[in-house]
Amino acid sequence: MDKIFFNEKILGPLKGWAHLGETQNDMGTQLIGHAPHIAPRAYVNVVYPPLNNRDFDELTQILGREIPEQFKAFLSFANGLMIFSGSLRVMGYTPIKKKSNADVYDYPSSVTIPNVSARINGTQGTDVVVAWYKSDGSYVLLNEVGKAIRFSAKDGVHVIKEWPDFDTWLSSEIAVLNEKYKAGEISVFIPSKIKGS
Repeated sequence: MDKIFFNEKILGPLKGWAHLGETQNDMGTQLIGHAPHIAPRAYVNVVYPPLNNRDFDELTQILGREIPEQFKAFLSFANGLMIFSGSLRVMGYTPIKKKSNADVYDYPSSVTIPNVSARINGTQGTDVVVAWYKSDGSYVLLNEVGKAIRFSAKDGVHVIKEWPDFDTWLSSEIAVLNEKYKAGEISVFIPSKIKGS
């Protein structure tokens, strides 16, 4: 992933909801698509600020293995996402020393939890779990060759779908979820008055 790919395939569709309102918090998190019908401070898409070199070093040390290259490139542009009203969360790094009065939009879902402190049974030592789907509680991992695999962890690791790499997975899922959100197929989150936005 490079900056052009990130801006066009990842950030571009998410920014398509900026007409509903957009802001940035004190931590640098981008809040895109104000959704007061959900909650007064809710946003359709949340893009966390990128990691710095110290964060990468800490994350690598905690994981006890290298960060997959495409995921590492992504983290250099965004330290995680919470998109389409939480339909998909791409995890990021929550620093060891985080502020004590953290707001919900200050830090992403932690990539260290499913990979270290609450490692998912059935995943391999080289696998890195990077995302979670709200609809069915499934996860996405990157295996040792960089393949992205969506899986259910209810009874061991049950593969749902595979993509050749992280970039292909994330860009294609954003495109799919964006269309579903526009069409109101994620209807619990979007009122009819803003369908097709």
